[in-house]
Amino acid sequence: MIDAIASEPGAASPAEIAALVALAGVAGVLALRALRGRRRALFSLFGALAVVTSASASLFRPGPRGAAPDGAPKPGTALGYVSSSACLGCHPGEHASFGRTFHRTMTRVASPETVSAPLDGRPLELDGRVVRLERRGDEVWATLPDPDRVIAGDPSAADVTRRVVLTTGSHREQAYWVAGARRGDLRLVPFVWLVKDAAFVPRREAFLTPPGEPMPPVRWASSCIACHAVAGEPRHDLESDSFDTRVAELGISCEACHGPGAAHVERHRDPVARYAQRASGAADPTIIHPGRLSPERSSALCGQCHAYAFPRDEAGFWTDGYSRTFRAGDALAPSRTLITPATLETRGGPVIDAPVSAIFWPDGAVRVGGREYNGLVASPCHERGERDRKLTCLSCHAMHRGEPAGQIDPERTGDRACTTCHAGERAARHSHHADGSAGSACVSCHMPKTSYALLSAVRSHRIDSPSAASTLATGRPNACNLCHLDRTLAWTARWLAEWYGAATPPIPDERARTASGVHDGLAGDAGVRALVADALGTPESWAASGGGFQAALLEEMRRDPYAAVGFIAARSLRAVTNRAPARGESRTPEERAALALGPDGRLDPARVRALLAARDERAITIAE
Repeated sequence: MIDAIASEPGAASPAEIAALVALAGVAGVLALRALRGRRRALFSLFGALAVVTSASASLFRPGPRGAAPDGAPKPGTALGYVSSSACLGCHPGEHASFGRTFHRTMTRVASPETVSAPLDGRPLELDGRVVRLERRGDEVWATLPDPDRVIAGDPSAADVTRRVVLTTGSHREQAYWVAGARRGDLRLVPFVWLVKDAAFVPRREAFLTPPGEPMPPVRWASSCIACHAVAGEPRHDLESDSFDTRVAELGISCEACHGPGAAHVERHRDPVARYAQRASGAADPTIIHPGRLSPERSSALCGQCHAYAFPRDEAGFWTDGYSRTFRAGDALAPSRTLITPATLETRGGPVIDAPVSAIFWPDGAVRVGGREYNGLVASPCHERGERDRKLTCLSCHAMHRGEPAGQIDPERTGDRACTTCHAGERAARHSHHADGSAGSACVSCHMPKTSYALLSAVRSHRIDSPSAASTLATGRPNACNLCHLDRTLAWTARWLAEWYGAATPPIPDERARTASGVHDGLAGDAGVRALVADALGTPESWAASGGGFQAALLEEMRRDPYAAVGFIAARSLRAVTNRAPARGESRTPEERAALALGPDGRLDPARVRALLAARDERAITIAE
């Protein structure tokens, strides 16, 4: 087990692979000989296959790669887990497709191979102090102000040099963990590596955090273990405030979705039993097949991580995590309470640090990315659907198919996940957009990007319809104005009324005369401003909005007091600057007035001051 934790799963050398190929050749000869006979053919063929299976399982079992760093999680105590390396011998294709996902690389032991950032010791300055990451042989080390003293509020904490123990993330951002003063207590390096931007940023600027406010301290063993490892056990000692952390495997691997594999591996060591099971077509009782679960249970597989939830047994969680209260195939409710605005307001309900307004829109839609399960279960397609017509995570996503980013099932791309139930609504007459345009896609209107995570806007997974009234009541941008950023909320309300018979709400004068992109980008709360800054840099919005205003607006948004908003605005400004001129660059006087554009093509300073004076200044922290 320790080898599975300390190394990449399933790493085989070229020599080992060549040996396996040779064994396969031998097995093939045995199989041909078997087929010459009649009575012994079947058992000889099983024997040949057993040679390859057992050999491949032994070859691909990770071997020693050096001891895990001090502070790395130890082998788990939850029974039945054998790690993904045990799956490779019989399931090489599935293992390979899983290996390409960002789930696999969610958490890894830090090494020069797993760290995406350059390890050249470059100085990273933060609050007058310097942080460095560097390679030392096969290890990664960090020099930084003592993280325990920094958390204790000591700005003059002495520098320490510690080995980097774990990495978290590999898709958008990657964070690094060093050992803290207490046993098993991992602390974050105060810089995050942005993978696509190839840049370091201070951790507090990688999340949506009020200016001047420090990021809340996090500890891997309590804050991350439940979703960034399989069967994580914090093993927290309250008296010493230390951890004896255990995991079945780092990252999100096979047993997170298929359940503990020990019984399955043991049963199928016998090739006759294995092929008899496959020939029967019956469900295998020793393993979980997500596609054979009920809609509620299959979605719970994803919901175990992609939900805002609170453990029902908080004391038990600090010891065992969810390793004993939830396994793949279970319902979520016995192990955790799904957090909603209602549960947070219930007497005796869960108590969390973040304000409700930083997690949910006023209408209850979750605004934090990575928590898509909360949106799914509040969608009419899930609430009202039955059996095959009930929306689940697997209606769109597949772990072993599709591109790693998004993991959309190739058979469900475009509108195909929706038209299995809503075939009639797919026509252009329903969307009122030309076929093939961004606005004609179901997700554009019914899953707008109104969640925020990791310096990006993320699609909402609560299926609903655009509503000007909802935008007024909640501040949540509607799908129409996230594309048509140059149009007012009154414009949207008019078309929704004409096309779909929606009631037209009374719209305040400023909202009625100011383009939504300008109003929300300057006067919305910090989360709304981040969403607008992201939308301004997308080809979809350029196609719908034309050009001639984005650069001026983004220049102003770059100065946003929230570092994350300024970063997104700068990124979108680069995209706008580099794009080819779009159609519709010329504007009528009324359109220019709505966009607050002066004759020089810049924003009208008086309009800008008025919008900034009306800004929603509530402190918003979104740390996903």
